[in-house]
Amino acid sequence: MKRSQRRIVMLAMLGILVTGALVGVATAWPLYQAHRQGLETITLVSASAQADSLEHLLARYRDVARQFTSRTQIRLYLERYARQAVERDALVAFTTPRLVDAMLQSSDLVGLVRLGPGGHPLVTIGRTPEPLPGPTLAAAASTGSTQLVQQEEGMLLEVAAPILSRDSQRIGTDVLYFSPQAMAGVLADASRFGEGARQWLLGTPDATLLAVDSQGVVTLAEAGERLAAGQGEVQAGGPAGLTREGGWWGDTVMVHAPLATPGWGLLVKIPARSFYGMVFHELLWPVVMVLVLMTLGAFATVRTISPLLSRITDQAGRLSRSVNFDPLTGLPNRNYLNQRLAVALEVAEEADGELAVLFLDLDHFKDINDSLGHPLGDRLLQAVGQRLFRVVRDMDALGRLGGDEFLLVMEHLHEPADAGRVAQKLIDALLQPFDIDQHEIFIGASIGISLYPRDGRSAEELIQHADTAMYGAKALKRNTWKFFTPELGEASRERFAMDTGLRRALDRNELVLHYQPQARVEGNSVFGAEALVRWTTPEGEVIGPGRFIALAEEGGLIHAIGRWVLSEACHQARQWELRGLPLRVSVNLSGLQVVQGDIVGDVRAALHQSGLSPARLELEITEGFVIGHADEGLERLHGLRRLGVELAVDDFGTGYSSLSYLKRLPVQCLKIDQSFIADVPGDPDDETIVAAILSIADRLGLDVIAEGVESAGQLDFLRSLGCPAYQGDYLSPPLTAEQFALRWGGGGLAREA
Repeated sequence: MKRSQRRIVMLAMLGILVTGALVGVATAWPLYQAHRQGLETITLVSASAQADSLEHLLARYRDVARQFTSRTQIRLYLERYARQAVERDALVAFTTPRLVDAMLQSSDLVGLVRLGPGGHPLVTIGRTPEPLPGPTLAAAASTGSTQLVQQEEGMLLEVAAPILSRDSQRIGTDVLYFSPQAMAGVLADASRFGEGARQWLLGTPDATLLAVDSQGVVTLAEAGERLAAGQGEVQAGGPAGLTREGGWWGDTVMVHAPLATPGWGLLVKIPARSFYGMVFHELLWPVVMVLVLMTLGAFATVRTISPLLSRITDQAGRLSRSVNFDPLTGLPNRNYLNQRLAVALEVAEEADGELAVLFLDLDHFKDINDSLGHPLGDRLLQAVGQRLFRVVRDMDALGRLGGDEFLLVMEHLHEPADAGRVAQKLIDALLQPFDIDQHEIFIGASIGISLYPRDGRSAEELIQHADTAMYGAKALKRNTWKFFTPELGEASRERFAMDTGLRRALDRNELVLHYQPQARVEGNSVFGAEALVRWTTPEGEVIGPGRFIALAEEGGLIHAIGRWVLSEACHQARQWELRGLPLRVSVNLSGLQVVQGDIVGDVRAALHQSGLSPARLELEITEGFVIGHADEGLERLHGLRRLGVELAVDDFGTGYSSLSYLKRLPVQCLKIDQSFIADVPGDPDDETIVAAILSIADRLGLDVIAEGVESAGQLDFLRSLGCPAYQGDYLSPPLTAEQFALRWGGGGLAREA
């Protein structure tokens, strides 16, 4: 071949190679850019979700700190100490056991230091750093100020909150120390960012960088890790961002997502090859193949780029799934459900159609978690999700909101009754027991239903109303479903307002005790009084315990209210005794006070502070508690009995299967429920029940008090059966302490009725 011909061939080959390379680059580069931007956006969203999880933990710890500072009794005691009305030793003795009891309610809380008015430590409990915090921290601490501290045993999360007096003056500071292991679970989960990803927590003071070691323990990042994270170049504030270390040719991608807590943030380092799926580095290879293979250049480019794009798409799909699907059950999460509901509402509005939102909450799931452990609870949630998914239609969206709450969006609803039928199918699907880890578990569900457009036109409104209806179903009987009604909404708002007001009732002295006398049937001599709590709202409404005690139990206020009632009743009984009216006072106990709180210590403190003899205090427990919690509370009931107080079973006869417990429980008295007294004499069934209770009590050597006696005929009937004592409006309605003393006192002994 001549030189000129070879030159032409070479030029032609070079032209083909150059053209093929340009075509390959022009095709691959825009695709790469589009997928890269999408991948970076999804990664930022995922990092922000991870940061939200960390912020949720910090917010929960700050809530715990605020709860400690707002505990009324010990705060009032500290206020007295600030006024020099109480000695330091007395303050410490009073405060320490109550703070220890409160700490047991938070598994992450490992230490506490209570600083006095001058900022010096008064009480130190659990794991605390050396040296202890002092006046500097007390002066600088704001509500929920959060920082990390280092000690020999590892890192601690320090949350400081001021303690304010009733006139909003600072009288101290609570410094709480939490184990950061809950954060370790979040930081250790770097799989959502791809293979080889690494996470750090950026926190105060001085932009401390934390990592999780191979044992899952939170530690200070090593010097090499701090350099790799580029800590000096990433600011704790500002919006979430993504940077490529070393420019386009760098091998590391850094993602920063700030937390809502100032000075805190999440750093994620992702290897560029893992993050971009080696697209950038391998884009040159198709061009080389085009130059070498020429006529096969386009084909080689497609065959090379396609797997790379598939790899990027798969990785983006995994990240997208982590944003839109629950990792435990695989069902759609809250974010996806909100989007799906918003689209369904647009379709329903255009078609003038209807849809339903079903809010499902498992009944007593917390009891299963507490008794069998969270791992088993997680597997139960997975099994529940699978059963529910098999019931719903393909066109409907079933997802998990979080915890034991699920949501179903039913589109193209023909009639409201369809939603009720589906709700019943969901409940029926859970009737069969679950066999998990050799445990046979029965679980029910309560479902609330809201309808579009009848109950709302926005996603938020429909979900809120379905949630309200679900609580209505729980209040009804559980394991059932209920449609939303305006009355339920009004009840929910009233419940919220009552809960808010009840949390301030103790601070505002809005609780008061009334006393209903108890008398002997023979002779009508008054020997005791039952203390009944009343709540007078700022608007002047007097609310009985039947309306707010259950709310106090759900909100965790029952222990504070119960301690106040015990203290107030014991002080009042002691005052009557000193004035010549030696009565026994009866106080109702909530089951939660017995099984969760330190009821023996509370009763001992009330008796000691009031000076009342234990023989003049009777504690009443409901028959429902006897049936449901006798095993857990038996030892504590014996502890109360060892103090010398008497125990009574209230509302006796309204439960079932409790007779076997009477021989085990250290009770001295049965109180016949007023529902059996209302129709006697005259109702043969109630007459028989009352006679049977009196016979049982007589055989077991127990005292009896009949409640709700409102007529002379009822009293004569009780007298004919040999009932020893009674109380009710026939004798006297509940009275204030002053009214009670005016009517029944004055003779040195209890006066005749």
